[in-house]
Amino acid sequence: MVLCHNPHYTIRVDEHWSGEIRYLCWQKPKGILEKPNLVIRNGKCTESPGMDKAEYVFRDGDLTYTLERIVSKGKYATTHIFLEVTDGDNQKSTWKMEEKPLPKYLEGLL
Repeated sequence: MVLCHNPHYTIRVDEHWSGEIRYLCWQKPKGILEKPNLVIRNGKCTESPGMDKAEYVFRDGDLTYTLERIVSKGKYATTHIFLEVTDGDNQKSTWKMEEKPLPKYLEGLL
């Protein structure tokens, strides 16, 4: 569904074979073939009718992780991905992420 990264983290949002939406996060320098540092299950996905925006929401204790993927429309479509983490006091931290292409050797496995 989404594979993205920034200088500190690699994040993957996928749909498990059971239909469950999962959030997996690796702290760099770990790669996606290693055990993730964080796995959150039972996420919720909301997509816009035009399929140009998707929001994935995951709860882990008093933290809420929201990954938003926006694809601009037009001839030169660009993908923007943002990660927002909100704590129980509604304090938010936001990071801009970059889309990461799936490595060729994983295309058939995920």
